[in-house]
Amino acid sequence: MRTGATSVSDAGQTLGERVRTARREAGLSQAQLAGEELTKGFISQIESGLVRPSIRSLQYIASKLGRSLDYFIADEPLAATKRVTFHRLAAEAAGERSDWPTAEAESIAGLAVATESTERAGFLRMLASAALNQGRREEAFDRVTEGLALIDVAKEPLDVARLLYVRGLAYGDAGQLVASTEAFETVRDIIERYEILDPRLRARVAVALGTTYRRLGRTTKAIASYEVALATASRANELKLAAQGFMGIAVSHYDAGDLDAAISTYERALELFERIADTSFELHVRQSLASIHFQQGHVAQARELADRTIARATEVGDEHGGAIAQVVRARVLLSDGDVAGAKRMAKQAERALGALGDQIQRAHALRVVAVACETRGETADADRAFKQAIDLFSAIDDRADLSIAASEYSKILRARGSIDEAFAMLELAQTRR
Repeated sequence: MRTGATSVSDAGQTLGERVRTARREAGLSQAQLAGEELTKGFISQIESGLVRPSIRSLQYIASKLGRSLDYFIADEPLAATKRVTFHRLAAEAAGERSDWPTAEAESIAGLAVATESTERAGFLRMLASAALNQGRREEAFDRVTEGLALIDVAKEPLDVARLLYVRGLAYGDAGQLVASTEAFETVRDIIERYEILDPRLRARVAVALGTTYRRLGRTTKAIASYEVALATASRANELKLAAQGFMGIAVSHYDAGDLDAAISTYERALELFERIADTSFELHVRQSLASIHFQQGHVAQARELADRTIARATEVGDEHGGAIAQVVRARVLLSDGDVAGAKRMAKQAERALGALGDQIQRAHALRVVAVACETRGETADADRAFKQAIDLFSAIDDRADLSIAASEYSKILRARGSIDEAFAMLELAQTRR
């Protein structure tokens, strides 16, 4: 399917004729193109030249047909303000569906025609998000800095807050949790000081703060922040953000050792994720439930949940979700006495998670590898895996998980008779709480 600009064979066609040509090439009927957003009659009128769609409607049509807006109107005398608008809408729509290459392309095109500082800052924010989500963190920082230099918080508080939110995400991606927390707290303060009403931004910032607080071991503040996110998202009917709020509360209960509360809250999150068909988060919640059931001694339930999650991840092609579930399944294999199988599965998951850049889950996989090695009498390998896991948790300042790993290693060292080393690990665990 073509996505580029108008070809020679399309030259001279009206907008309506281009819609008809692109629709037929895509093999869609007028009703299929209309979907739930538009009507068949409206599409017919566009193709006949009887009506001209709004930029938003044309963006919807372009997205359905896999074309850029430029394909339909590139050679028309369009005012610069309208060009800025359609590039902004196209970039935002692409960002919502996580199509970051398209979001980046539309933002670059918009930046080329935008003259107002606020408009340019908005495109720079989208470019920062696109860079961050494509693994170019330093570029994301540069784009945010460039955008902030264009606007004043007293005049454009919402735009400044959105840019700082991306900066907070970038710091979090770099494992700089203190800097990330400070950025998110600044956004929260701007939102309150200037009475910004955007419920989605409010909820997203609260979720982000909850996550950084939790990773810094501030469980009480994490739960409070997640509860703010949940309340805000629920009032605005933002189901995904509400589900993320539930999930954050569940993780915080888990960190505090309240497993029953964690399970109950995870199940509420799962219900919402299933309603909005968010497979990625659904898988994450399922494997978390499997992990908690395992810790409670419900091995059969943990095994069933882990197996279903692995199968579902394979079905939808989610390597990340499948690898995380494999870590839980490896723990079940250990409890069943299949030490070799547990080690093999955990090492496989560890390699996959390392390649995917998920250092937290990779460290959890290494913990399973370490226990399996210890059980097999491979103490040197066990030490190596434990220390690698602890180094990973330390590098990203994940204090809650570091405490768990250090406590686990301390018990093994004590069982070996290595009292001094065990005490050092116990001190590490306690100082990180």
